[in-house]
Amino acid sequence: MTAAAFTLYWMKVNLEWNAVIFCTTGGLFGIIIGLEVIDDLLTPSQKKMSFVCIWFSFAFALFLLNRYHKRCTFTSIPNFSLMKVFILVVTGVLGGIFTSISGSGIDICCFSVLTLLFRISEKIATPTSVVLMGINTVIGSFWRGVMMNAIDDITWQYMAVCIPIVTIGAPLGSIIGTHFHRLVLAALVYTSDTVALVSAFVIVKLNAMMVGVYMGIIAFGFIFFFVLSKLGERLMKRVISNNTLEETEKCFADVAKKDFDESHYISTV
Repeated sequence: MTAAAFTLYWMKVNLEWNAVIFCTTGGLFGIIIGLEVIDDLLTPSQKKMSFVCIWFSFAFALFLLNRYHKRCTFTSIPNFSLMKVFILVVTGVLGGIFTSISGSGIDICCFSVLTLLFRISEKIATPTSVVLMGINTVIGSFWRGVMMNAIDDITWQYMAVCIPIVTIGAPLGSIIGTHFHRLVLAALVYTSDTVALVSAFVIVKLNAMMVGVYMGIIAFGFIFFFVLSKLGERLMKRVISNNTLEETEKCFADVAKKDFDESHYISTV
């Protein structure tokens, strides 16, 4: 993640810097809380299943949202205010807790809030989430290794095996991803979250009661993300009605550009 984040920064890819700053601030506290308090309360299988169930719900909600191909999206959070700072910090705290117990989470938390609530384009939200994950990876590794002294030798060996692969693959993926249409990026989210869910149910041994619990988590997650998307719709209408002619023009300019991109993408396929 740090290699991919550096590549995005070096390429000067557009990011939502408010999200990077304030989600990282919240993520710092979330990671510490998760590592010190929550991590020991859950079994590895519970961590895995909860994670994939929640983010499968998000992928489904994003799929429903993207049925409207001409929906308005922004390149930055419109009408940025203290309330939105608070939302980003809380998102960072929750994402930091997920990151501490599963190794990933703040990236998807940020991505979901940016796309569903603030209606940021996936082409902006995706690299923003990668940079966030890279920063919080460093924070989590420092706290786990230095402050808690709880990284086993075998973990360092696993890391050594991964270095030659991820230091090439992650930056390469970042470069390729900048050339994808936002709907292609969204499709990758649907696919990866679905594969993660199915593989988790296949690999982790569950009884009937636990299957019911995790299906309930999926249903709750879907309702939560659906409500988040509806709040985002209200927010978008408020921006357009109140406003800010500049933001409205930017939004509809993006829609026009997306119409061209989609027709070009379909023609090339």
